[in-house]
Formats: sequence, C-alpha cells, structure tokens
Amino acid sequence: MDGTLINDRAPSVAIIGAGLSGLSAAYRLRKQGWKVGVFESSGLAGGRVQTVHYEGYVIDTGASALAESYRGYLQLARELGLGAEIEPAMPAIGIVRDGTIHLLRTNRMMRTGITTGLLSWTSKIKLLRLGFDIVHAKLRGRLDYADMRRAAPLDTESARDYALRVLNGEIDSYLGDPIARTMLITDTDKISKVELFSGLANIMSTRILAMRGGQGRLPEMLAALVKPQLECPVLRVTGSDDHVEVEYRPSGATDSAVQRFDACVVCCPLFEAVKICPDLQALLQPLSSALRYTKAITVAVATRIRPSCPAFLVQLPSCEDPDIALMFVEHNKCADRAPPGRGLIGVDWEATASERFFDASDEDIVAHTLKSVIKVFPELGDQIEFTQVTRWAAALPLTGVGAYRRIGEFNAALDPKSRLQFAADYMSAAGQNTAVEMGARAAARITANFARPAVVR
Repeated sequence: MDGTLINDRAPSVAIIGAGLSGLSAAYRLRKQGWKVGVFESSGLAGGRVQTVHYEGYVIDTGASALAESYRGYLQLARELGLGAEIEPAMPAIGIVRDGTIHLLRTNRMMRTGITTGLLSWTSKIKLLRLGFDIVHAKLRGRLDYADMRRAAPLDTESARDYALRVLNGEIDSYLGDPIARTMLITDTDKISKVELFSGLANIMSTRILAMRGGQGRLPEMLAALVKPQLECPVLRVTGSDDHVEVEYRPSGATDSAVQRFDACVVCCPLFEAVKICPDLQALLQPLSSALRYTKAITVAVATRIRPSCPAFLVQLPSCEDPDIALMFVEHNKCADRAPPGRGLIGVDWEATASERFFDASDEDIVAHTLKSVIKVFPELGDQIEFTQVTRWAAALPLTGVGAYRRIGEFNAALDPKSRLQFAADYMSAAGQNTAVEMGARAAARITANFARPAVVR
C-alpha cells in the first residue's frame, strides 16, 4: 500500500478505462485524497501493456520496451519502487537487407551509421538533409508531444512522400520503413512524416530499457493500489456544472446502475469515448474521423537455443517481408525474458497483414510467422519450443497525414477547468510514456480546479 488514507468526505472521481493512462490518473488522484472509482470493460487491467509468465519465460504480449527519454514513466516507476527493476537492453538493433542483418550500435549510432553496409554512400550523404530537418523541427518545438498543435506545420505529407521527395527510395525502404514499422507497426505510406522525425530523433538520443519481470509490472502494481472494477463497462457519461453522472453495468449484472461523481477522466479508446459521451460529439467526432485503430498480431516464439544475433530488435522493411514488421530478440532486451541458454523472439505483424490474418487459425498464423523467423535466424529451424499468439482488435491509433493537426485541435478545444477530462492514446504519439503523462495531466487539472481534499496519513 502507498500509505494514503482517504477522508470520507473527500470528493469522488470516475476513471473510465484501466489502461496505463487510467491507472496513472487514478493513482495521482488517489494520492491527493480523492475517492476513485475505476471502470474497466474487459477482464484485465493494463490495456495494451500485458505480460504472460510461462515455464520460465516472461512474454510481453503488447508494449515491449521503454526509452530512457520516458521521464514521466520512469518517475512513476521510481515512486512505486520499480526504478531498480529497469535495465538497459543490448545496445544494438538490426535491419534486414537482402537476407542479411545489418547491425547498428545504438551507443555508437553515428559511427556505425557511417560504416554500415545497409545504405550506399549516396544515401548516407543525403541523410545529412534528414538530420538537418529533424534538428530544425526540434529547435522550433515541432516534436513537442505535450502540445501537438506545434507539429501541424510538419503534418503535411506521409513519411514515404517526404523520403521520396527529399531523400531517395533506398532511404525510404531501409531506414524509413523500419522506423515506421517500429513506431506504428505499419509502412511509411500510411503515416505522417512527424512519426519518421520523432522516431529517428528518439533513436539518436536515447537508450532502450526494459522492466525486469515484464512491462506489465507497472500497471499491475497500479491496479493493486486503485482496485479497478473489471468487466464493468460504462454505457454513458454526462456532465453538469456540479457533477458528472456515470451509467455502467456492474460485473455479472444485466441491469445498469448510475452513480454521481465530482469529476471524471475518460481514458478509453476513442471509438468508445464517442459512444459513451453523447454531449461531446462536436469535440470527439472530428478526431474520430481522422484516426482509426489498427489491428495487431503478436507471436512469441520460444527457442531451445539462442541465435547469435546481439541485437535486441531486428527490423524488417516491407520490401524484405511485407507481413512481419519486426522481431524483438527478447533475451537481448532483458536478461530474464528466457531461461538460461534458451531464447525468446517476439514477432510483431504489420498492421495490414494483421487485418488480413486476424481471423485465421493460430496454426496458420504460427506457420506464417515461423517462415519469417527461420529465414532471419536459420539456426532456429528445428529449435522451436513453443509459440503463443496474441491478437489486439484495437492496437494503435494510425496517425496518417493530417492526424496530428486534428490531435492538436482536439487538445486545444479541451476545457482545462471541466469536470470531465480526457487522458488517452489519441491525444499525442501513442506509447507508455504518453499514457502516464496524459493521466498525470488530467489528474493535475482536476485537482487544480476543484476542491482539493485533505490527505490524511
């Protein structure tokens, strides 16, 4: 327990959704002495941050890694006593070209970028222009995810259109595509160049980290503190000058119930927010029309041996593999992901392929996955121990051209003094840090504008 005692007369707040943003908002408000009710429609807390433990393997089925630049996330982890459980991944990524893994050392990115055989010298020289454009964007605050309105001047073309206009096709195929597939599990023609710029800026300036015991540890600890009501879908949220009314269906019940709260934070996916917030359609619908959620398939492949590759991540451009976007070499990401001497490969399918195969059998998905795994790591051909398939019906908001302008407009239109706040993956670039920071921001707005209860310890 965190030691917080709540005054019986304290104001109350409803949190709609027990993903990482909702759990973070609930935790912050509870720390301030609010009575918190967290409603989650599914049977699990944590949203897309989930970890499965099986026969000594630690399998992250959703969000897979952290960046050293995730200040909000890392601060929260330290508060919860998890700071010492976070360790750096092996400082290497691999990009496949013509069947060969080209390694880039993330702790020596400039040096290995110059010497790599992944790109021609013509392309390497052209990358100077890309570097200039990214630095220029950062200096002008265009990559500030706290205020997405500032990214609007960049949000004018797809990552592929930018690469082909300013750089060349080789850079699009073997640098742009891997970045796009890592950020949003899709190809450069489907995302804004904002994602390309931010992805490269992060790779050049940060280490990749992982949580021992799995990425699910943080939401699991938050859920233990705030105790969400699982399998308890919210049907309707309406606000007034002095309260927010939440209609929900308690777990196991057939009839709905209604409860009043002093404030509310909506943390569910955008399409759910549209359904349950009838009074805010003018605010939500323009953004909903610009953002759709992709489906995703991930496959964990446990192996009896470890491949010799030192990278924690192997990226596959679409010209190398149209269906498989990337492979996390999990035992290189974090030492505890597989038993000693054994390996674990986490395979993420590209979004369009996920859509196409989503209703296929596990056997078909596994067979297709293993073809790609063994092509990249031939030594694993007869060394597969087991596999596990996970499907995400709503994985990530797809930020195509114009989406960031809509996100900026949505954030600008929010009333910071409203009793009904939002904290969700459609308010900035989706990710674990965004979730934590959006949850904290919504909580701060509520505590700043309404009677702050006394916290008794």
